[in-house]
Amino acid sequence: MRIVFPDGAGCVQDPADLEPLRRLGHVDFYDGPPPDKAALIERLRPAEAVVLDYSEMDAEVLRACDRLRLITFLGIGYASYIDVAEATRRKIAIAYTPDYGATSVAEHCLGMMIALTRHIGQAFLSFREGRWEPGRFAGMELRGKTLGLVGLGPIGQEMARLGAGLDMRLIGWTRRAAPERAAHGLTLVALEDLFGAADVVSLHLSYRPETHGLISRALLERMKPTAWFVNTARAKLVDNVALAEMLAARRIAGAALDVHDEEPPRGEYVFRQLSNALITPHIGYNTREASANMLRIAIDTVLAFARGERLHVVNGV
Repeated sequence: MRIVFPDGAGCVQDPADLEPLRRLGHVDFYDGPPPDKAALIERLRPAEAVVLDYSEMDAEVLRACDRLRLITFLGIGYASYIDVAEATRRKIAIAYTPDYGATSVAEHCLGMMIALTRHIGQAFLSFREGRWEPGRFAGMELRGKTLGLVGLGPIGQEMARLGAGLDMRLIGWTRRAAPERAAHGLTLVALEDLFGAADVVSLHLSYRPETHGLISRALLERMKPTAWFVNTARAKLVDNVALAEMLAARRIAGAALDVHDEEPPRGEYVFRQLSNALITPHIGYNTREASANMLRIAIDTVLAFARGERLHVVNGV
């Protein structure tokens, strides 16, 4: 089997990490992303299995990969990078690495919530620039406040556990409502009611065509002026034009974003200019523990495929 890592992988810390795959065949590991689509296609041409980080495998790229039978995406949001319909039509299995970093992402989300509601980022910049403004940064306690969780998969469930530890009131919405998802004292509610009631709204949905733009202007406008918005899931879930306008008008208190429509953003990026926006460069998943889990799961999907089995395959191929 010819296995290709076309854009490297931060979770690979040592060449020895790939030894289980080398027992299957030749491994092409590129140190970093290709400069353009033509280079990506050239890297992928010999591949029977691909372990994908952040390169986009659209229909044109997939049509150039005659030998390809498996794509394992490093992470959860495979639909943002792979043309799932075209891959399925070409009988290419798509696997991913579920649950690799639920704790890491949830802890980052909690950190952003606290930093946002206590103005830690703004206060740090003020102090570093030589000012002393303790009266400027009146914050909000999270204890007793309502945390609205949109999405109750592994990350949302972990976030519920952390919120319960802060003695927050938990409400949640999920596309697949089930009693077991209402853990840690959480109450399932309608999405519109969640946006209207929450003091903090936090997104934990996976991105799919049916969730594109789910968080609409109409939903955002239901939020209280004192409420906060946190997105550590995917930017394409949200009408970010509406979100930026509401932040600029102080229609909501603030937002924390770890995910962005373009990564990295090019040119002027509106959220950089907003003092009530806390932004980080998509690092919620990035811990040593999550990286080790991600690589282990990815390798397991390739080993299973080589045995004729399907592990974490999402498109039924």
